[in-house]
Amino acid sequence: MTKEPFFRLNQEPEALNGFSRTVAEIEWLLLVLMMFYLVVGHIEENVKIFLLGGLCAFAGFVMVFHYLNFFAKANVWKLALETWVMILLITWFVWHTGRQSSLLLNLYFLPIITSSLALGKLTTLLEVILIGSCYVYLGKSGVPGEEMFSLSQSSVLLTWLFPMLLVGYITTMLSNDIYHAFSRVKTTAQTDELTSLYNRGAFMDFLEKQVQQARRGGRTFSLLLGDCDNLKTVNDKYGHEAGNLLLRSIADNFRHCLRGCDSAARYGGDEFTVLLPETTLEDAELIAKRIKETLVATSFNYRGNAVTTDISIGIASYPQHGDTAELLLRHADEGMYANKRESKNRVAEVS
Repeated sequence: MTKEPFFRLNQEPEALNGFSRTVAEIEWLLLVLMMFYLVVGHIEENVKIFLLGGLCAFAGFVMVFHYLNFFAKANVWKLALETWVMILLITWFVWHTGRQSSLLLNLYFLPIITSSLALGKLTTLLEVILIGSCYVYLGKSGVPGEEMFSLSQSSVLLTWLFPMLLVGYITTMLSNDIYHAFSRVKTTAQTDELTSLYNRGAFMDFLEKQVQQARRGGRTFSLLLGDCDNLKTVNDKYGHEAGNLLLRSIADNFRHCLRGCDSAARYGGDEFTVLLPETTLEDAELIAKRIKETLVATSFNYRGNAVTTDISIGIASYPQHGDTAELLLRHADEGMYANKRESKNRVAEVS
């Protein structure tokens, strides 16, 4: 069944890997800046050694998260954890290098920008709140307890946080625009223009992923491969406009008969495919019969002529008919053509 999903960049494997590489570079940049400050800053030797040990520990954290196979796979939660660790590192370093008067306070912009680009508004807002709390903590030793939350201190805090809120908001808005543009481009690339179903390329991607998931989880699924029985006749008799309307009516029939988790595609010409997750062969046969029955029972009017159609359907189920996408499609294709050859009003399934 055709869908119009919103493709978030941070849910795409390739984009996630790109974000992960960017975060790693930001973390190394953060380490370089702090190391540089250790060299040129006026810091006591005992404190400098203490800070150097902490930076080495953070370097180890980065290497584990990005270069060991167990942790190297990117995901949103790992990116979020890394930004929170960056905030804690900056707070710890600033605490020992001047607190609220430290020259490194602006390093807080790095996790804010990272979160805005990769993690969205809510996570960014939570991180701004955490940074604000850290800023209050950094200044607590120089302010009496009764003045900690006074109007003047609150004004100082908001004035300091405002640039971060502004940068986070603007960056998040820009990233959302990118996400929406990416979503439209990908949806267009995956959709058949005539029927608004998925196209062949998108269906093959879904099928390959379904095979991999079924192998890992020991689950079953089925697919249908259908071919319109009278498109050429309709084209010859009424013209290609009527033929296009016929293909659209078949697509509408799929939308009516299938579940929300199913995926239908125009495989090419007058061929259609349907992916049925968590569906046995017996259940797939029932769905195929329902598709045929509703399609035969419906018609559309073309210039005063009632146009009807039927569809020949072949069925394949994982794993009994194959454990690869190619084998499953071949089996369904054989069933579909057996249906056509026998010219019977039933679904053919090759043994």
